[in-house]
Amino acid sequence: MNLKVKMLSLSLIPMVLIGISMFLVAANRMQSGIYDEAYVGMYATTLAIRDIFEIGYEGEYRMDDNGELWKGEEFNISQAEDIVDHIKGNTGLEVTIFWNDTRVLTSIIDDKGNRQVGTKASEEVIRRVLKEGEPYKDRNVDILGTEYVVYYVPIYQVGTEEAVGMIFLGTPQETVYSIIHRAKIQLLAVVAIGVVFTAIVVYYLVNSIVSLLYKNMDFLGLVSQGKLNIRVDSSILQRKDEIGGIGRSIDNLKDKLGSIVEGIKAESDRFHEESENLKDISEEVYHIIKEVDCSAQEMAKSCMNQAEGASHASRNVTEMGEMIKDNSYEVMKINDIAVGMKEVSQEAMGQFMELNEVMGNVKESIHILMEQAGLTETSVNKISAATELITVIASKTKLLSLNASIEAARVGEAGRGFAVVASEIQDLSEQSNTAAGKIKEIVADLNTNTSHTLDRVEDMKNVIDMQEGNIKRTNDSFRSVRKGIDETVNGMEDIMRKVEKLEEIRMNTVAIVQNAAAVSEENSASVEEIMASIGTVYQNIEGVSKDAKVLNELSQEMRAKVNVFVL
Repeated sequence: MNLKVKMLSLSLIPMVLIGISMFLVAANRMQSGIYDEAYVGMYATTLAIRDIFEIGYEGEYRMDDNGELWKGEEFNISQAEDIVDHIKGNTGLEVTIFWNDTRVLTSIIDDKGNRQVGTKASEEVIRRVLKEGEPYKDRNVDILGTEYVVYYVPIYQVGTEEAVGMIFLGTPQETVYSIIHRAKIQLLAVVAIGVVFTAIVVYYLVNSIVSLLYKNMDFLGLVSQGKLNIRVDSSILQRKDEIGGIGRSIDNLKDKLGSIVEGIKAESDRFHEESENLKDISEEVYHIIKEVDCSAQEMAKSCMNQAEGASHASRNVTEMGEMIKDNSYEVMKINDIAVGMKEVSQEAMGQFMELNEVMGNVKESIHILMEQAGLTETSVNKISAATELITVIASKTKLLSLNASIEAARVGEAGRGFAVVASEIQDLSEQSNTAAGKIKEIVADLNTNTSHTLDRVEDMKNVIDMQEGNIKRTNDSFRSVRKGIDETVNGMEDIMRKVEKLEEIRMNTVAIVQNAAAVSEENSASVEEIMASIGTVYQNIEGVSKDAKVLNELSQEMRAKVNVFVL
């Protein structure tokens, strides 16, 4: 059902219903009015008849012995048939005169031509008129098989309020109904004409309204298709009613949508460009984070290896310290024996001082390398160098003791004590060589355990080489100083100082290695945390990259949808 039919239905159906309702109400009211008018006329006629009796003739109402009703002595009501017939002929009303409840005069004649006198009224009429003294009316009273509209009024005895009879007027129901029927037809015609006229007017108005609404709907349809370059008819825009308001609203909607769509197009273009940039950046960051994650994993492995190496170096340095302690005991024995030989070894002091300076340089280099890489190879090299020095000193001491023995033997009895001392020195030299051999074995183990750190202390080779050169020069000096026992004593004292310095270096090395191990462990933990954070960032960046791709697709869809509008 289209809009026109709906509007016509909504307009005409209530109008028809209202017309029918108006017709029914008016017909009912008209019917009631006609009956009321009939009653008024009959009431007036009954009063006129009663006045004829009471004003035209003096005396009381009475019934004579022959059963005839009189008014006074002159007027025989029972014989006044011409009066009732005259009234009936002029008005069409049936007239009947009652004495009490019995008809004594009537214009009603049956099929045989007999007047209906001597019959009685109904109990209701008797009660209402004779007993209560009120008029009585009824629309449907059957008289000789015919329905009548009747009206009764009481006849009062002259000078009293006693009802002694009744006057009846009646007209056939068909007569009144025909009047009502004609009035209803006329009323129906008027209502029908009004409804038809109104329907024509409504149809014209509805057709005009619907036509304009269809135009507005067409405009809205074009707007819904994205065509914002339309123009609403000026005839619609100039209207002052709701149709004009709708047209103006459509025109405003079109303008506002146009401005909105222009803004959306501009923003969608920017949005698309930004989404493209975001997609490219997110992909680039994604790959960078992926590379960082790989680097962090490699760093974590390196830190773990470094921590393990530092821990291993710490254990090796500790073992090396124990061996240095054992060597210290041996050196102390040699020192005790060489105390008496201190004056002979004065010349060797200078050489060992130079060696001390070289060892200081080695220490400084070791500190620098430990700060940079946390490695312990330098300490191992120092121990190796000290061991070599001890071996050289022991060899030289042995050579000196041999020379001393030869000199003592050449001197004879006077050099016997000196020969004893030379023998003890030779024993100490052999013990030193044995201890140095053990130290070499320990250092060899340490070098094996710390071989993975040699690549990071390559720059220390020059220092070690320089130290080895100094040690060689010292060995040459000790070989040239064969004549003096003092040189041997000074060498022992220098060895003691070096051993003490070596112990101090060992302690510092242990602390540095332990610190390096702790730092390596902390670095490893930090790297693990960084890896966890990188993993989270990696996942987030991956999600951002996916979202950026989705966002780029949405921007493309938005541009496609916005391009539907034609400005």
